[in-house]
Parts: sequence; structure tokens; C-alpha cells
Amino acid sequence: MNANTENAYWMAIAHLSGLTTERTNQLLSVILKEKGLLLSEYFTLSSSERQEIFPLQPKEAAAMDKVQEDFPRLAFLAEQLHNEGYRLIPINSPDFPAALKSNLKVKSCPPLLYAKGKIELLHGEAVAIVGSRKAGNAALAFTDKVAAKCASEGKVVVSGYAKGVDQQAMDSALAAGGKSIIVLPQGILTFQSGFKKHYEAIVNGKLLVISTFFPKAGWEVGLAMARNAYIYGQATEIYAAESDSKGGTWEGVMDGLKRQRKIYVRQPLKGEKNANDRLIAMGAFAVDQEGNPVQSPTVYQKETVSNVEILSEEKQEFQAGKTDMLHEVLRLLQSGPLTAKELILALKMPDWDVRKLGAALKKNPQVRVVNGKPVKFARNDSILHLPV
Repeated sequence: MNANTENAYWMAIAHLSGLTTERTNQLLSVILKEKGLLLSEYFTLSSSERQEIFPLQPKEAAAMDKVQEDFPRLAFLAEQLHNEGYRLIPINSPDFPAALKSNLKVKSCPPLLYAKGKIELLHGEAVAIVGSRKAGNAALAFTDKVAAKCASEGKVVVSGYAKGVDQQAMDSALAAGGKSIIVLPQGILTFQSGFKKHYEAIVNGKLLVISTFFPKAGWEVGLAMARNAYIYGQATEIYAAESDSKGGTWEGVMDGLKRQRKIYVRQPLKGEKNANDRLIAMGAFAVDQEGNPVQSPTVYQKETVSNVEILSEEKQEFQAGKTDMLHEVLRLLQSGPLTAKELILALKMPDWDVRKLGAALKKNPQVRVVNGKPVKFARNDSILHLPV
């Protein structure tokens, strides 16, 4: 079987509408591992035969049936990618990064990568340095120092190539003689200007460009947000130079904390306006301007909380001022509004029910509701005197 033909089918299944990433990976596991089939063999089966291998929902099956109609276009694209020096790395390839599989699991790991550059960089110890597009001088200086340190230690710096912290991280790593990986928020064929600009670094094995999106997909906000998970997933260490209380960096750190990743957040300097302190309060590790640890994150263990029965089935209300847990909730809300889900994450109580916690907070006179999607909770002015 021609390699370009197989690659065309990989593109078909990786970007098939109607299947979630988790369903796609489950399907691939059955096709490749259990049945020992090539994708080209699977797609030549009849609809009923495919159903016997892996039962599909009607919308999934309909999308699968259309693959053969679209195959000539995909085959031409696969040949173009091959001729122009791009690599396709499917999830079952030994070249696929183990870090992505380990960190993102079946639910979120991309089934296919597109790459240009030195593939071996995917297997080195990698550090993600993330932050705002409009980062201040302190954040950029921090990024420069951490990236240079990574270069001296032989670690690969992973970035998203956005303005601000992302580009500073890549530039500083390369300037210090290190190596970097760019994780694109777009299809790899739409990055032509970037390939021209960084041609030398790519040819010299210092820079690798990867994408998880359809090769001709243009930049979109949704793709940029989705790309952040792959930056974090590729890294063994994560540093956040500067974050707002919303946006890509915030969402990325929150997702990383949910996955119990160790994330280092720069402790803001006096007078800085950002959400770094909030992320540290929610479980990230604080580091100084040099990237050195300042303190361990505050950890709230279920066993140490008194009166934890306030969130039991029988009693779903906080008794204002009478529990240690309420104190910790109010302390967290001191830095700004948070959702019930964010509070549960910060309190290290993953077994709590988001809906029930939200209902309890709505009844508490010391907490006010901030309407929106999702609903957030904030402190009332009457409790601002509460000691931290």
C-alpha cells in the first residue's frame, strides 16, 4: 500500500466530523490493535462490516460513508505534503510523542500530527512557557531567563508562536543556542511566512513546527484555544509568565491543574495587574523572576476540614462564619469571582458536586452571584475585613 494513500486515510479519520477525539482514538485502537487492520483496509469495508468492528452512531456512520467520496482530494493533499517535506505522525507511530499520550490520555490526545523539522525534538525533555499576548516587561524578562536556562540544560522550549510571551520564549531559547517547538493554532500549510522566516533554524535542527489541525485550516480563535492543550500536553514542565483572569493562558493553566499537572506561575511584582496570584491560590507553584520556587501551593486536604458535612446530602448550606471551609472559600474569592468548578479545583475536592456547591453558595449571605455563563461567585463588601 502506498504511504500517501494510508496518510490520506489518516487525515480522513483524524478530521472526521461527528466523532469526538475520544471516540476517534477508541475506534483507532479497535482497528489497529484489536483487528490488526490498516486504515485503507478498514475504509474499503462495507458500512455493515464497519458496524460490526465498531458500532457507530448514525451521524458518525454517515460521515464515515462519505470518506471515499472525498478520498481523491485527500490523496492529492497527502502527496503535496510529502513532496514539500512535511511529515505525518499518526498516534500509533514510534515517532509520536509519548508525553502527549501520557498527559492528554485517550480523551484528548490528537490522533495525528503534522510536522516539519527535526522530529527527534518531540522526544526531548520539554518546557512550556506561556502567557499573555500583551505581557508586560517583567513577564517578558522572566520568559527570557527561563528560556535561556532551559537552553543551557538541554531542554526544548514549547510555545504557541503568539505575540508576547510565546514568541519571546522561542526567540530567547534559539538565541541562547537551545531548541524549540512551535505548536500551531492553524493548519501547517498556512504557515508559509513562518517557514520562510525560520528556515535556517528548521534546517539546522533547532526548530520543529507541528500542527494537529487540517493542513489548510486558517487561524481561528477556537483553534488557538484548542492548541493550548497540546502545548501543555507536550511539556514536562509548565511556566506561566503572566495571565489574565480569562483567555488562553488562564484556561490552559486551569485545565493543567485539573489534570494534576505541576504548573509554575511567576509571582507578580508589586503593582502588577494580572491574575497570577489567583492561579497560585488555586494550586499553582509560585516562582520568582528567575523561575526559582518561592513557596509550595496551599493544599486543602479533605481530612483536615472541620464540619465537612455541610456539603453532605442532608445539609447543603454553608453556616456563615462557622466553618473552616467557608473561610477558605471566602479567602479564594478575595482575589476575584470564581465558578463553583474553579473553587472545587482550588480546594482539592474533586468529589464535590459542582451543582450542589453552587446552590449552597447562592444561599450564603456572604457570597454574591455574578451572572454569566458560567455563573461565578464573589464576596460581598461586608466580608472584606475577613483576615487571610
